[in-house]
Amino acid sequence: MLGSFMKAHRSILLTVFFMTVVIGCERERIVDPGPDTTPPLPPADLLVESARDGYILMSWIPGKELDLLGYIVYRDEGSERNSFVPVDTVTTYYFIDEQRSYDTLYHYCVTAIDESGNESGALDTVSAQSPNKYAPEYPLQFSVNGLNDGNVLLRRLSWTASEEYDLAGYHVYRSSEEFVEADSSLRIVTTDATWFDDMEYPELGRRFHYAVSAVDRGGRESPLTRIESDYIAGRPLLVTPQQDGRAPSYPLLKWLNVPEASEYLVSVSLSEFTGELWTGYAPASASDTISIRYGGGALFPGNTYYWRVSSVTAANGRPNGISAARRFVVEN
Repeated sequence: MLGSFMKAHRSILLTVFFMTVVIGCERERIVDPGPDTTPPLPPADLLVESARDGYILMSWIPGKELDLLGYIVYRDEGSERNSFVPVDTVTTYYFIDEQRSYDTLYHYCVTAIDESGNESGALDTVSAQSPNKYAPEYPLQFSVNGLNDGNVLLRRLSWTASEEYDLAGYHVYRSSEEFVEADSSLRIVTTDATWFDDMEYPELGRRFHYAVSAVDRGGRESPLTRIESDYIAGRPLLVTPQQDGRAPSYPLLKWLNVPEASEYLVSVSLSEFTGELWTGYAPASASDTISIRYGGGALFPGNTYYWRVSSVTAANGRPNGISAARRFVVEN
């Protein structure tokens, strides 16, 4: 009797245990929250940091939402402030509005947008003008180089761009004599490029002096760059190796002197225009003939190579008068 009771009691306990295990192992149901329709908080403390010379810089406190995608900047140019239109979407917490009118009062507001496309409202509105207060900075790294490659005769001017939001372009000044101030009579061109090829007066050996200034949309002009000058030099005439001549593995390269040159740039290559193997500079001298020993790796016997010489007249070492290329074969 007692044994039957114990068996029945044990059976009940096992049944309860297995029910508990099965129930305890059931997974929790995942409830789909549906699409994200909650917009992020609007950007706070919208502030105009700077406004002048054709640009307006504004900033705000960035949001902290994990799914924040960026910010939409709106602008309105009307006095009623009821025609805001989006001008840009940014991921930063600042925005620079460029190329603005000097006299117009602009209004701005900013909203936040998340990865689901939900857009917040705008918390603040700011207004600003960008008057023309200062002249641009003058261009940097200005250089002048004559060029004579047998096809063109010119003096090439180049400079780096001025980082001005209201930049209109650059005035280029030229004179056959040195000058220190911008004179409208010396201005030869206004350009929005950062280079200019002067093809006037293509005579060899005639020096011209140049300077460049930057000018903004309001007509304010920067100081001049430093004055730079150069002339168009003659092309060196190559002497040896002659065309299709033979030369040793370390040839001695000779050419006729160019009176205007301060030094020479010499190159040896695998073809007429590509495959440069070696370059070297040779100082100018009063001698009629200038020479330099090839200084690269040994040239292979039986192979054909090309050499060229350029006269250099400017301190930056750029070629001026560029010779024709000569072809030669290395001796076996």
